[in-house]
Amino acid sequence: MTILLDVALVGGGVLLGRWVARRIWGRRTPPAPERRTASRPAASPAVTIPASFPCHLGDVLIRTAGHDEAWLAGALVFSEDAVVAALFVAPEAGGDRAVFVRDAGSAEVAWLAPIAKADLPLPAEPPFTVEVAGMRYERARRHPVKVARLGSGAPSVGAQAIVAEYRGAGNERLVVVAGPEEVLAFRGEALGEGEYDVLPGGKSTLEA
Repeated sequence: MTILLDVALVGGGVLLGRWVARRIWGRRTPPAPERRTASRPAASPAVTIPASFPCHLGDVLIRTAGHDEAWLAGALVFSEDAVVAALFVAPEAGGDRAVFVRDAGSAEVAWLAPIAKADLPLPAEPPFTVEVAGMRYERARRHPVKVARLGSGAPSVGAQAIVAEYRGAGNERLVVVAGPEEVLAFRGEALGEGEYDVLPGGKSTLEA
């Protein structure tokens, strides 16, 4: 009888121990797995036209001689490590006006009109010299640049391009923008300080 009682007590102790262990472990929850989130790339800074440029998006540029005017509704902004130049377009003028500016500590702007492709077929690499309507132009600068479109009405040439600036006789100027989507050419004349006025407009915004 004593032996049976001892066995019962031992068996009961084992069962009690197991029940207690289950209660203790049941209350323990495994640690949540570590959540890994993919790192997000930093947003690219917005492209803006430097304050040092003589004119900006939304301005109205008035040519003193003849009182011609152009509302700068759109622009192609060209940058290397920083913005180096911009080509403004005035679509309200029938697409026949552009203004080219550079950040070179000068107030000079180029008052331009587009050249038809039939009048000046150009390769993807702007040549050293070009001739239009009997006028010879020599290349003064060549910039491989990144391109951003601002405002409205600016043509699409691609995310990168080569901008070539040409000089003709006197104040004659020619600008070529050669991108993977389009090669554009513009010609006209340089305007210095006192040869144009700027009526300030709104702020520039980057097109989607």
